[in-house]
Formats: sequence, structure tokens, C-alpha cells
Amino acid sequence: MWRRSSSPTSSASGSGRSSIASRRAEALLLATLALVACRDERPSPPPPAPASPSSSAPPPAPASAPPPAPAPAPAPASAPALFLTGTPKSARAIGHTSVVFKLELSTGKKAVFKPASRRGPHRYKGEIAAYRLGVALGIDNVPEAYFRTFSHAAFASAAGATTPSGELFVKEAIADKDGAVRGALIPWIDDLDFIAFEKEPWWTRWRTWLRRDEPIPEDQKDLARQASNLVVFDFLSGNWDRWSGGNVGWNKERAKLLYIDNDGAFFEVPPRDALAKNEKLLRAIDRFSRSFIAKIRELDDGALAKIFGDEREGAPLLSPKALAGVVDRRRQLLEILDAKASDAGVDALSFP
Repeated sequence: MWRRSSSPTSSASGSGRSSIASRRAEALLLATLALVACRDERPSPPPPAPASPSSSAPPPAPASAPPPAPAPAPAPASAPALFLTGTPKSARAIGHTSVVFKLELSTGKKAVFKPASRRGPHRYKGEIAAYRLGVALGIDNVPEAYFRTFSHAAFASAAGATTPSGELFVKEAIADKDGAVRGALIPWIDDLDFIAFEKEPWWTRWRTWLRRDEPIPEDQKDLARQASNLVVFDFLSGNWDRWSGGNVGWNKERAKLLYIDNDGAFFEVPPRDALAKNEKLLRAIDRFSRSFIAKIRELDDGALAKIFGDEREGAPLLSPKALAGVVDRRRQLLEILDAKASDAGVDALSFP
């Protein structure tokens, strides 16, 4: 690193002094470099120790991690489940000649309960059977009706033992040996309207619509179709009590007839005179729903038994005798309709 002097005029003494000065400068430079090197070689501070496995502090979430999704809300219970569970909270008699109660359940739902009673041990079955038949035939005019049992003691308490409703229940309701009262539970219909099909002017009006060659107002054609289905449905179910009054409901929002109060249907031995009136009414009309009649034709004895099913496991809803009555009325119904179709042609099935 040192270069010799290149000047030829340098004297020996000058050269000696210059050499001593150079060695001192070199020593000073080496000392400085050594000091700097010592500073650069100091050990780096040790890295922080890793967290102990037992540490409870959670690791920080990455900045890009999405927030955790909220837990899903529990699914609401289905409407039938809320009617098929719960105990009686309150009960009030609402029938005139029949044993029927407006019921509020502990689930918050309101319903009508028609129990097995001394005025008709099996009449509640008609409500359930009618609903099941309506579903099978593809119509939604028949109110829902489900089989339910309640403790006799619990229901009487809900009605109030000393009230007229409670006294009626205790007097008329029939309990099984285990203290349970069987019956039909029908979800309560708010703001139910009625249409007096059994009174004038409606009695003549809708029957006229269903006669051959009679005009039907365009805005009344669907109502006429529902009226025709009602006549057919009551004939098939053997409902002898439709025209006693207040048994045809009306849903204004949906422009829908409601075939309510079906506890006069599916008797083992229906009143003959009432069945005769049903037949007379059926024979007096000429217009029917093509799709509705097609559904009825599809039913055979086995299909009917499956439609009505069990009241509870191992106990058929309808007795063999009551079921045989439906089978026989179906046969008779189709014979009447076939005769009308032969006479009137396709006009007999003028509704969709």
C-alpha cells in the first residue's frame, strides 16, 4: 500500500525522516482500522424466545382474514308442528248444536278442536278424512285437519271447570281409558267469511251456472267451477250436512270457496234422505271439472285406503264399512258422470 518516493533529488537524511513518519502514519491507520473492525464484529442481540406452547394468547389474525360468519338462526318450526304439539292454554265452546271448541295452544297457535263426543263419537273423523281426500284430489278448498289427543283433565282445566264451556266438555267429551280425548284439530281461520250458497239469491244463481247452455259471467267462471267441485266432493264423501246453513266459507283474498264443517261426512250409515238430496243435486248440474273428475277416476279401492290412512299407527282412520261406502259412492258418481258425458258430449267437462 505504500509507494516509494519517485523523486531522484531526495537526500539520505531526508529519506530517513520520511520513512519514520510514514511508519507512524501507517501504525495509526492500522489501529483505527482495528478499532472499527472490533465494533463491526460485536454479536447481534439474540432473537426473542418463541412463545411457550402453554401460552393462552391467541395468534393475531391475518389482516386479510374475513370476520367470522354469524351462527345461523334456528329454523322456525313448521306450521303443522306447532299445531301438533303444545298443550291447551284456553278453550271456549263455539258450537251451536255440535261439540266444538276454539282452542289456544301453548305454542301460541289458535285452532278449532272437535272431540269425540257423546253427540257423535266418530264425527271428528270426517274433518280429517275430508282434508286428506281434498289433498289427494288436488283441491285446496278443504281446511286442514289433523288428528290430535289431549288430556281430558288438562283440556277441562283450560276450558274452566265451572264455566259453560268446561261443563260442556266434561259432559260430552269421551275419554279413552288412559284419560286421552281424541279429536280433529283444525287451524283457526282469521276473518273467515261465509257465502250463503244454501239461500237465495245464491242457491238459484250458482245452480243455474252449472246447467247446460246457461251463460256464466266471465268473472264468475272459477267460482262456478268450485261450486261444481263442492257438489261432487260432498257426494263422494257422503256429507249430508252441507246445506243446513253456514257450512260454506269464503276466502275473499283468494276468491276461494272453503268447504268447512265436514263432520257430517264418511259415516258408516249416512242418513238415506240426505244422500238422496246429494244425488238429486248432482244429477241437476251438467258442468264439471275435467282435471277433478280425472283424479277421481284414478282412485281405486287400494288408493282410497292409502289416502285416508291411519288415525294413529295401526288404527285406520275410517272403518272398513265407512271406506266401503266411499268406494260405492265413487262407482255411482262415475256412472252418473259417464251418462251425462254420453248425453252432453264434451260440454259436461267444460271446466279445466
